[in-house]
Amino acid sequence: MIPEGGSVGSAKSGKDVFQKGKVSGNGKYLGSDGVSKSGFKMLYFASDSYTLDDDQIRRLMSDLPKIKATAASGKILLEGNCDEFGTDEYNHALGLKRAKAVKSLLVNSGIGSEHIDTVSYGESNPTCTVDAPACHAKNRRVEINKL
Repeated sequence: MIPEGGSVGSAKSGKDVFQKGKVSGNGKYLGSDGVSKSGFKMLYFASDSYTLDDDQIRRLMSDLPKIKATAASGKILLEGNCDEFGTDEYNHALGLKRAKAVKSLLVNSGIGSEHIDTVSYGESNPTCTVDAPACHAKNRRVEINKL
């Protein structure tokens, strides 16, 4: 973990359990079911990217009032995560870039940067460990949590 300032279903049948989640051509998870432990929507990224697409920006903006209220009474933590592809060093750097990209959007939306901390877990905090494209895509995310 480099600070700055689970599975998705049951595998009882032995079949791939990711029918609900779809993956785009660039490897970005297209589902909308991910929610952090603090109740904020998870934000997903394309493979090898730290840019939020329009759908993910809309997800973030739909949570903005709740994020602002949480930040006003304390701090929030943006947790950058990656899939297992790439070196540990690369994934830690990419996870931090993802968290900083979300921080930039939140600051530009009126949340003071002093209320936002970022951290990268690289590939060490997967939400899914099955070797499947939809699973890898779910690990390329930023989680927003209350500190």
